[in-house]
Amino acid sequence: MALAVFDLGLSVEAVSLFLMVESLEGGQIDKSENCTAKSDPVTKQTCLDKWNAQEGDFESAIKELVTRNVISADHSELKILSSDVWITK
Repeated sequence: MALAVFDLGLSVEAVSLFLMVESLEGGQIDKSENCTAKSDPVTKQTCLDKWNAQEGDFESAIKELVTRNVISADHSELKILSSDVWITK
């Protein structure tokens, strides 16, 4: 897990969405151990189906993460970007 996400001053909803996306991306898959498991693309709909707060909070969390360059949200697919490109302030 990218622990730096907790130092960005993001909202609880944005951090929750980040953790969800990371989990759905297969963040625990250790490629160095020759794991060949693949995860399906993480879509807005997949996350929204699991989201247990208001849809408006979900959309705000996506906007916040995209604005800070933490995730990309192209074509309804959510991807975590390298922490090297996150906007910290």
